[in-house]
Amino acid sequence: MNQLPPVPALGLTLAIPRDKVQHSIEAAAQKGAKLIKERAASPEIMQALKKQEWEWTLETSNILKQCFTGEAPALHFASNVYFEPSLKMDDFERDCDEFPHVVKGKLDRLVGLHKVLPMIPEPPCGEFMAAQLHPQIYHICWKPFERHHFGEAIVLAVKEVEDAVKMAVSGNINDSGVALVRKAFDPEEGILIDKETSMTDNQGVGDLLAGFLGRYGSVQQNSVFSFVETARILTLASYLLGVMDARKPVKPEEEKPADGGFEFEFLKPD
Repeated sequence: MNQLPPVPALGLTLAIPRDKVQHSIEAAAQKGAKLIKERAASPEIMQALKKQEWEWTLETSNILKQCFTGEAPALHFASNVYFEPSLKMDDFERDCDEFPHVVKGKLDRLVGLHKVLPMIPEPPCGEFMAAQLHPQIYHICWKPFERHHFGEAIVLAVKEVEDAVKMAVSGNINDSGVALVRKAFDPEEGILIDKETSMTDNQGVGDLLAGFLGRYGSVQQNSVFSFVETARILTLASYLLGVMDARKPVKPEEEKPADGGFEFEFLKPD
């Protein structure tokens, strides 16, 4: 039996209109179904079919990457299909038994995606939802959020925000949490004060960061939060990471020799 569910966990958004995604999935499923339409008559035909199945898997994975905002559907489709292995000793006969299970398992995943398409938001709603999460928050927090491990997702989000502030101050402040933010945004000596904006704006950013870390910095992985509350917290963390991206100091470019080569001390004139 296939050990993976036919459909990945919801939380998907479409990158292109739904009708185009539907057409792409149906075309890919039809192409895959042709691979198991008839039983292979010889080892040579089986090898050709296995090559076609690999090419079909790569092609469909690339199509799914273009259809969805994330890579979860493509990775889910291309992952291994688990089934009860054939006990036949002959390689060809064993391939004849196992090959249909491999293809059918991937077809089941396409069928599952096709069934849930009406529930998956498409642009512009999909684009809006995808834009709500900062890439780091999505990468770090999305899996525990999907599993309803809400405390863990919030803990990871808080760590990402705090680490962003620490990176921005380049290790010049040894404090953490609220104390770190207050020193970084100190009106007179704060490293992260943006002199091109008003003090009101700088104070507002500092208050948002300090409030977020102060409110959620003590959350434990087993803390109980609702789905809606966690989604809003992750959205706030995403906004704060976007703010910190704009506050990161720009590294000065190193001057290179005029000829673009290397300078050697012993070649320099006295």
